Amino acid sequence: MSIRSVIARPTPDGYAGRYVHSDGHPTTRIPILLAAVQGHFGGDPQAAARFYLDEHPAGWYELGLDFTTTPGYTETRPHPAGAWPNRCFCHGDRADAPELLTHENVDAVWHEWIYLLRPDGLQIIRTDWRKSTQADWASHLLPWTTNPHAPLPATLR
Repeated sequence: MSIRSVIARPTPDGYAGRYVHSDGHPTTRIPILLAAVQGHFGGDPQAAARFYLDEHPAGWYELGLDFTTTPGYTETRPHPAGAWPNRCFCHGDRADAPELLTHENVDAVWHEWIYLLRPDGLQIIRTDWRKSTQADWASHLLPWTTNPHAPLPATLR
């Protein structure tokens, strides 16, 4: 079963973002997001948020670091070995409707991790259906200068 997650940006009263179906565990997701912001998006988390959230409003099947191909869902993966594309649900073989996930409708059973693209770093939130409020969920902030290949803090492994 896939580890489902949400990639989001902060809002004045919480956050808003998009669903990501595959590989949502921090050991996979954090290196991709750090490397994408530091590399492809030139250190600009707002540019990353525009790409991940605004340009692909139906959400994602998977996130990758191959920005040489047009993002889109395909049943087959027509990409070179080792290249990991971004596959969204709104382009390619799919044309799903936009879906906005917020602090008001995120479901801890279905959305196990939340990745907030903050100006000061990547905030990782571990949802927990056993906690009575979102304020009780575990959270960790990694500065955008964090090495994508560095070992993760124990709380994120």
